[in-house]
Amino acid sequence: MTSDITILCNPHTNQSKAAAVAARLQQIAPPSARLEWVFTAYPRHAVELSRQIAARGCRKLIAMGGDGTVHEVVNGIMHLPPEKRPLMGIIPVGSGNDLAGSLNIPADPVEALRLALDGSMGEVDIARIEDDRGRAEYWTNTLGIGFDAVVNIRARTIRWVRGFLIYFFSALQTILFNHTPLGLQAVQDGKRWQERLLMLTLCNGRREGGAFWVAPQASPHDGKLDYLGIRQISRLQMFYTIPFVMQGTHTRLPYACHGQFQTLELTSDHPLSIHTDGEIYAGLDSTIRKIRVTIIPSAIRMSIPSPA
Repeated sequence: MTSDITILCNPHTNQSKAAAVAARLQQIAPPSARLEWVFTAYPRHAVELSRQIAARGCRKLIAMGGDGTVHEVVNGIMHLPPEKRPLMGIIPVGSGNDLAGSLNIPADPVEALRLALDGSMGEVDIARIEDDRGRAEYWTNTLGIGFDAVVNIRARTIRWVRGFLIYFFSALQTILFNHTPLGLQAVQDGKRWQERLLMLTLCNGRREGGAFWVAPQASPHDGKLDYLGIRQISRLQMFYTIPFVMQGTHTRLPYACHGQFQTLELTSDHPLSIHTDGEIYAGLDSTIRKIRVTIIPSAIRMSIPSPA
């Protein structure tokens, strides 16, 4: 029998604290033969499981984990045609929970469970990246290039702090050791530009790293992606810039560039390090120099709060 609702949980999220939260939610979730709990066992397992669960005809698939878990679930169900994609829910139990924040999903797991089970349905935009090596992937919240990507790579090695402090200390390390600008040529919705940038972040959601408001004006419902670029500046200026990005006031800085697009093609004079929703798409050994990013409006139906 196919379960009507499946909660797909990554128990390793947030230093494995998600497992205890899942045990608590299993005690309070309304009992039903149509509700199934499924747990991931290894990286990218949620991609496989969500594809299988959706293909069996599950009506609602709830991702329980951090932004990486949501990223994997979306990549699983986006391989199905729109009419066969299940309604999604999110129970955010990660360290950042940035997409959930942009969707106004409650941080409290109990409230998030109630919303996922009974909330109203809204349509959410999804983005897609494809590169010059023939690889493609979907992403939901942010895609970072250069500085932003290296911060995420370094964040995986930090164990002595939690939450946004991981990204804060990673940013300090990146300023000191990876201060490398990229010469970028772009075609943005048919218009050409070129810049020398230390960082370029493409945004469907408003923030990343739990506390960095990269695009406070962004919306995952408007059919567009926002971007923030930081032009070539000194290390000292990058230290100065971090508080502005944390407060979302960086647009006043003369070396910040920003805008919106539906399609963006980039060519770089250096190999590109890239993260997608905090997952490493291309690491420090990358050979990728060209990418194409597009928005897919209203790609996923989700249980989200009703607009105020």
